[in-house]
Amino acid sequence: MKHSITTSVIALMFAAVAQSGQPPMFNTQWISSKPEVMTYRSTGKQGDGLYQVSVMKSDSTIEVYINIITPGFTKTVGGKMTLDMRPLESTGKIIVNNKVVMDTKCRYDLDRLSIRTGIAPYNQVVADSFGYTDRVIDFSQIPFVVRTLQLDSSSQYSFTSLNPNTNKLMPMTIKTVGEEHITDVDCYKVEMNDFEGRAIYWVEKNSRHRVMRIDEPDKSRNTELIQ
Repeated sequence: MKHSITTSVIALMFAAVAQSGQPPMFNTQWISSKPEVMTYRSTGKQGDGLYQVSVMKSDSTIEVYINIITPGFTKTVGGKMTLDMRPLESTGKIIVNNKVVMDTKCRYDLDRLSIRTGIAPYNQVVADSFGYTDRVIDFSQIPFVVRTLQLDSSSQYSFTSLNPNTNKLMPMTIKTVGEEHITDVDCYKVEMNDFEGRAIYWVEKNSRHRVMRIDEPDKSRNTELIQ
């Protein structure tokens, strides 16, 4: 009888813990094994162009590819991460007038990351390796990380992010600042502050959590989903 009571108490304790547990911070269930490609039209002072984000997952990893194309300028970024959004590796390349001017490679190993950036035309290489304790948001994750967060009308998140321009870790914040109806879609209006400055994202409330629009006031750039 005593053993039966003890077992019941333990079962109740586990049930209480399960009910009080917080939902996971990141939700990647919506990511398919087939590439989802989102294409945007981008307008700004530095010229108009196209912005494309492709994301897919396998049994153990997520891969993302980003292309930004404006007249005379191309930026290509790739990243691989675990299903719970922990970065594994990333690459970034900037091409100006058909010449590579910056080429970055980054790798994450447990609590340490290594980053190497080649800068042309000076053939300069900047390489760093350092430890970290907090979760790091890699530069390849920034275009779609808001799609994976549990958003509501008062969401607030703080992270550490990697700045590939300086090879340093910097603070990053994400918070909901409103709710709006845009292009017939109900969205959360989300403000992100990171190494690239301030950006406003309109994130679909429904299960796909598409980013419908991005405004970057510091760059006077607007980006809208076209397909």
